Amino acid sequence: MYGWRGRIGLLVPSINTTMETEFWRIAPEGVSVHSARIAGGRHGTPEELRNMENASKHAAAEIAMVEPDVVVYGCTSGSFFEGPAWNKKICEQLTEITRAPTVTTAGAMTGCLMAGGHKNVDVVTPYVEVTNERLKQFVKAHGIDVVKLGTFDMLDMFDHAKIQPEEIYAKVKEITTPDSEAVFVACTQLRALEVLDTLERDLGKPVYSAVQASAWQAYEVMGVDPKIMNCGSLLRKLSEPGTRKKTDKKLRSA
Repeated sequence: MYGWRGRIGLLVPSINTTMETEFWRIAPEGVSVHSARIAGGRHGTPEELRNMENASKHAAAEIAMVEPDVVVYGCTSGSFFEGPAWNKKICEQLTEITRAPTVTTAGAMTGCLMAGGHKNVDVVTPYVEVTNERLKQFVKAHGIDVVKLGTFDMLDMFDHAKIQPEEIYAKVKEITTPDSEAVFVACTQLRALEVLDTLERDLGKPVYSAVQASAWQAYEVMGVDPKIMNCGSLLRKLSEPGTRKKTDKKLRSA
């Protein structure tokens, strides 16, 4: 059977064309990725982002059939928009449906920033103003301040995937401040993964992305060392001793 080391149940917005491809590209031998799509989300309006919470339950019921070791709710804005309690509710609901630990991209975002001890960060997003403000509030609730935020300011979330890696590189270089301790590139539709190493070398500080952080937390929960060496320092750290957790197998028998 594929996935003899671990199976990832990946829930992505129906318009997402980036996250599945990148999760499969970095998956090591023995790890499989199984996807289900969450209806809606193209225009990124508050109503659509809220409706995705309900739609995700239907996608979770489908992904539960492959008995995943971890479930990833792969939408950054869809998991931070209504705040930390909303994010926690999503995790609890999807865990109950799938019998597997659930991580969200918003939770992975704050998780990796807190693990790095970062209190002041710069952020790049493709979002419009209202969504950017919600992101700032979400990380602030976890003790993290956004020093500067740069945005591509695009409402249509399908078009986020059309932003090229070199454009993301240029935007991060443009907005990064001396006062920030790290940079986070939000949105699982952005192709940031392939420029993270270059950005870290050129900026001299950690640079994280939504897809990278989601993968990091998923592999940590599974207790799998994916030996991913070319997608930023965050994933490389999983190969350091004592950095990985074990999946709570009790969820399978509950």
